[in-house]
This record gives sequence, C-alpha cells and structure tokens, in this order.
Amino acid sequence: MNKIKIPFISSKAFAKSAKVLAEHLKPSVHKVGAPPGTMTYTGRDTVSTKIRLFQYDINNISVHDIENIEALKDKSSRNHTNWIDIVGFQDIELIEEIGELFSISHLTLEDMLNVSQLPKIEEHAGYLYITLKLIDLKAEESSFNFTHYSLIIKENTLITFSERPNPIFQSLETSLQHSASVLRNSSIDYLSYRIADTIVDQYYYTLEWFTNILSDLETELVENPSKKHINSILTFKKQWLVLRKAIFPFKEAVRKMLNLEPDFIKSAGKHYVADLLDHLQSIEATMEILRENLNNLMDLYNSTVSNKMNEVMQMLTIVATIFIPLTFIAGVYGMNFQNMPELGMRYGYHITMGIMFVIGLIMFLYVKRKRWL
Repeated sequence: MNKIKIPFISSKAFAKSAKVLAEHLKPSVHKVGAPPGTMTYTGRDTVSTKIRLFQYDINNISVHDIENIEALKDKSSRNHTNWIDIVGFQDIELIEEIGELFSISHLTLEDMLNVSQLPKIEEHAGYLYITLKLIDLKAEESSFNFTHYSLIIKENTLITFSERPNPIFQSLETSLQHSASVLRNSSIDYLSYRIADTIVDQYYYTLEWFTNILSDLETELVENPSKKHINSILTFKKQWLVLRKAIFPFKEAVRKMLNLEPDFIKSAGKHYVADLLDHLQSIEATMEILRENLNNLMDLYNSTVSNKMNEVMQMLTIVATIFIPLTFIAGVYGMNFQNMPELGMRYGYHITMGIMFVIGLIMFLYVKRKRWL
C-alpha cells in the first residue's frame, strides 16, 4: 500500500467527526417506550426499498426485479435456490409483508430495522437470523461508514436486508453467473457463508488502512509533533471504539453458533463457521495491537514535545552558563566608580575583552567536553 498522507484535522472537522462517531457509539432512543416488535427504521438513509430475486440451480440462473409482494410470491420457487436481496428500509409496509410471507418474527424484523442493534446470531423456528455491520471505507477522507446488514437463512431461501447498496457483493453476483462456480453447485448455506466471509474480509482492508495511517502518524509525531495531531489521535481513538462495537460482538456470536445445531451448521459444515471464527480472532488480535498503538501515540506526542522542550531548555542553559562569567565581568566594569584603577589603563578595554574571550572559550570547551551539546 502506498504511503498515506495524514491530513491535519481542524477543530471544526474534529467537532463534525466527533458528532458522527458519537452517533455510532450511543444507544438508540427511537424505540424507548414502544412495544416489542415495533418496526421502526432508526437510520437516516433515504434509499428507497428495492428487491432483487436471484433464482438458480446447477443448470440455470435468472435475476428478477421485484416490484411488490405479489410478484415475489409468483417468482419464488421451491425447486430452485432463492436469494432475495432487499436494499433500503424506507418501505416498512413492504418489509412487513415479506416477513409475513416467510414467517419471520416481528422481533427479528425490529432488530433488522434498528441500525444500533449489535451484531448477533439467533436461531428461530424455521430460520437462522444473522445481523452484522458492513464497513464502507473512505480512505481519502480518513473515515468509514457502516451498513446495517442482516441475513435470514431458511431451507432453500436466503433473504438479505441491507440499509444501502453494497458493491462488494458484485463478485458473488458474477460468480453466480458461471455454471461451474462453487456457488451455483452449493446450497443456500454456502452462499450465506460467502456473504458473511466477504463482509469479514472487508474488515481486513479497514484494519490495513488503520495500521498504515497510525504508522505514518507515529513517524510524523517523532519528526515534527504538532498540536494539530491531537485531533487526529482523538478521532482515531473514537474510530477504534466504533470498530470494536461493530466487530467484537459478531465474533462472540460466531463462537456461540458453533454450539448450535440448525440446518445451516449441519449442511454447510462447522469447518466453515470455524474458518469465519478464525478470521475474526485474527481481526480481534489486530484490533488489540491497534489499541496499544493508539494509547502509545498520545504518550509519544507528550514525550516528543517534552523532549523538544528539554532541548530548548538545555540550549538556553548552555548559553547562560557560558555568558554568566562574561556578564559578571561586564557588570563589574560597568559600575563606573572613580577610584577603579583599571579604568585608567591605556589597554584596559583590550585586556578585558581578551580575558572575556578566553573565559568564554574555556566555558565552551568545557560544555563540549561534557557533551552537553
């Protein structure tokens, strides 16, 4: 990866970033007082709800744009594998109808629409529910966004709910077009695993960017520390907390899923889930290293600033040490008393300047010998 140029974060940009990150960290209050199962979208995206149906088997695949619930009923087939991809949470009524069509609990739909919901995996009667966070990295802006993403896995049908469009799944859609691909020759559980794995792989890209930018920031702090770097450090600390909130709960959920016995585990094999858990454990270890680096950056800033201040004070002390005896001599002969014998000497000025030069040279050599310079 190319070297990242770290932008200074101004006070105004820092305040804006802090406000955005706080939205990810604070709990949602939209549903306080509402009865359980109340379907309320707690996000801010205005993406209209769109549905695509991928219907395939080993020999054929078809993609349909679904306009309403009746079209979805007509197109769904028990003889094919169905991937129903729903993007946008604006049409709550349509999402509720889809939930009724596939017997999805209102509590599940409530969590799916609540973007503050932590990642988790739940086993329900007839389906497995997975919700997690997809990271949209914006490296040029030194920031990232989250997409609330959920999967409903049941028999030969996968239903995915996404807050906004996700281009990272383009490779999966392309793979489905090839009859020889593993996706086309596998059941819906493998497609579910590949989607989750693609999202987890995106975490690696984010952490790689995070690692590089902290490394470059560390170099800048050593070479030229500035007060402007404090805003950067505080922003990255909050970004780390947001990442932790998105990643760590999903790791624990995957760990618990190894102990579940739904059809998803039996058909896909626990080795897929174990592989996903292995990736998340590696990501967690990297996150812990980043946390230590972030804590060290502030200490490094304070230490570097303190060292530079010490260097300045050391230089001032050396200058003062050299000039103290010279100042004393100049002060004595600046008193102008009438009976000072040296005032009448013809070469008194030159002798005094010579003595001051010798003393100054001796003091300089002494400082040099002590390696204070």
